[in-house]
Amino acid sequence: MLDTPAIVAAVSRRSDLAGWTIARRRRRSVQLYAIGRDVENVRHVDAEDFTVTVYHDHPWPDGRDGAPARGVASIKLVQNDTYNLDARLDEAVMMASLVNNPAWDLVAPAAYPEVPRADEAILAPGGATATAWRMADEVWHAIDREAGTGVRLSAAEHLVTITDHELVTSRGIHARDVSTHLAVEIALIARAGAGSADDEAETFRPVEARRLADLRLGAHVAEAATFARDTLRAEATPTHDGAVVIAAGALPALFDPFLFHTGAQAAVMKLARLTPGDRVTDGGDPLHLASDPTRPFGLDSHAFDGDGVPAQSVDLIRDGVVTSRHATSRYAQYLGVPVTGGRGATVVAGGPTSASALVAAHGAPIIEVVAFSSPNVDDITGDIGSEIRLAYLHLPGGVVRPLKGGAVAGNVFDAFRTARLSHEVHEALVSGFGDGGTYVGPRVARFEGLRVAGD
Repeated sequence: MLDTPAIVAAVSRRSDLAGWTIARRRRRSVQLYAIGRDVENVRHVDAEDFTVTVYHDHPWPDGRDGAPARGVASIKLVQNDTYNLDARLDEAVMMASLVNNPAWDLVAPAAYPEVPRADEAILAPGGATATAWRMADEVWHAIDREAGTGVRLSAAEHLVTITDHELVTSRGIHARDVSTHLAVEIALIARAGAGSADDEAETFRPVEARRLADLRLGAHVAEAATFARDTLRAEATPTHDGAVVIAAGALPALFDPFLFHTGAQAAVMKLARLTPGDRVTDGGDPLHLASDPTRPFGLDSHAFDGDGVPAQSVDLIRDGVVTSRHATSRYAQYLGVPVTGGRGATVVAGGPTSASALVAAHGAPIIEVVAFSSPNVDDITGDIGSEIRLAYLHLPGGVVRPLKGGAVAGNVFDAFRTARLSHEVHEALVSGFGDGGTYVGPRVARFEGLRVAGD
């Protein structure tokens, strides 16, 4: 049987390694898939795998003196690898021997913070299955409240996962935690009447959390139903050179370039355009941006990262000025900056203005984008070119019209210099279903420097 002690014994026997880490993940999942109110399938899946990372020191190919080059490679092992473990490790060492990086020290043991990530009700016997059914019931009840509005549930997938994570390293780290993860993907269809399929509009809503209460499925279904109805009656987006408001789930992707350029890895690769001390806002609301992996029950929270670095919150931008870099152990050593470990939730402070005031059209129309077909933001350049799935045209006098099509264009770094942020904050997914990053920040941001190309 393949288990952590067997792998530790195998890597410890080798004399050709400069170090190693073993990450074991054991997952127990329940998946409930429904078409409307008909349950098509309930699946129970148990899986376990091991990610083994090996470090290999060897002479530099160019013959340089000093410290040797260090190579790193990772392989994933499953139970079928029980009888060819040594061969798989040979494969990993061979790959690492072909990689040439400056050496760095592996992480030493440390104390880890308490970061709750598991719902005890789900961990209880039968808890995962019961939770999947409760999720389905909440969605069905929320759809019942939409009766008579022309919106119906097309399909819903409910996934409950319990993960037992263990990290063991050659430096003596032995850490473990257990987490729960809930994911729902809802597909809603709005229909104008008894016409053809051309009179239908569909909307998808991915929702993730670690606890059932944090899913807020009723609110998500209600908002998604509104989006579906509005998409059905939406007009083509006109070309617009005035103020643009980015709201709801469309906003988080616009912070990705700031996260990229405040990273130590980008600095080492000579790609970072931001340096501590640089001002990123000038005339708008000062930007406060942090990475926080210690938020209780956060999707990307952790007590320790993949290297074994203790989790910590780090301010990256404060009062509109870059204050520090987020840095894994390796890149912190390369750059000579403090180690902050793996990133957590993207946390952005709200501004002084209400969301309703930011979308109010006083004398000139405003376009508010609430959903992109696919956020297209270049992390390196900061350029935006995102197609609009749903937006709203706010006209003087309070008239609001739904829009679809067209695209938002501009540059994140230019746009945020004069951006204004709502004081209402909310939590949203940074990216879609199954890839749970978290954004906690303003629900609405108003930009004067973005453009909308009409459909």
